[in-house]
Amino acid sequence: MKLKASYTVEAAIIISLCFILFGIAIGLAYELFKMTIEYVGQRDSTFDAVTAFRLKEGAMGVYHALID
Repeated sequence: MKLKASYTVEAAIIISLCFILFGIAIGLAYELFKMTIEYVGQRDSTFDAVTAFRLKEGAMGVYHALID
């Protein structure tokens, strides 16, 4: 006896996998956020947000200049 698969069943599996991947991504982002907050808390006197932002913007400018 051969059963026919429906798109609803296949879509339910794909949606479930997408939710699992999305959940994993949210969990990893939260862990990264916690690590970043701990790093800034430990190195409060030596961490300069303005310099870090300017370095990041400069690196992104070079990256976009190379890509475009």
